Amino acid sequence: MTAPVVGRRGFWDRPEGDWGDGRPQEQAHLEFREHANSCYRLGSAALAQGDLEPAANWLTVAMDADHPGAWFRFAVIIYRCRGWSPDEEVLYSYLRSVLQGAAYYGHGDAQHLRPLLTDATAVLPPADWEDPDHGPELEAALRAGLDVLTPHGHDTETSDG
Repeated sequence: MTAPVVGRRGFWDRPEGDWGDGRPQEQAHLEFREHANSCYRLGSAALAQGDLEPAANWLTVAMDADHPGAWFRFAVIIYRCRGWSPDEEVLYSYLRSVLQGAAYYGHGDAQHLRPLLTDATAVLPPADWEDPDHGPELEAALRAGLDVLTPHGHDTETSDG
């Protein structure tokens, strides 16, 4: 069995744990953050391969350490898992909530997308994406609103006869 390919080092791949309030000085906290960054990398690799369940598991561990990149990429998983919830409005609300978390923890792309959380038609300035693989995807998801969360081939209307 081969190890997953992690790919190029992204903006939020921070092996030193330097996010939020910076690199921790306390050894236990530093090790916690280093582990979280490793989980972020593993989750990102799984996401890149389309393995959403392991990606979600790894990214959730990194989210526990307030890793901004993990919060942002978890939002991608929510978007890509559309259709698992019978209530798309709840799913869309969850997507927005996770993006708010990413913005809160310092993810620049999530901060850039904040206006779309309340107005899908908001005009955004051009973006220099921290996460160019996923930022435009989430922008499109937010602009489409609930329509993007309806699974392909899903007929939302039923007939009586």
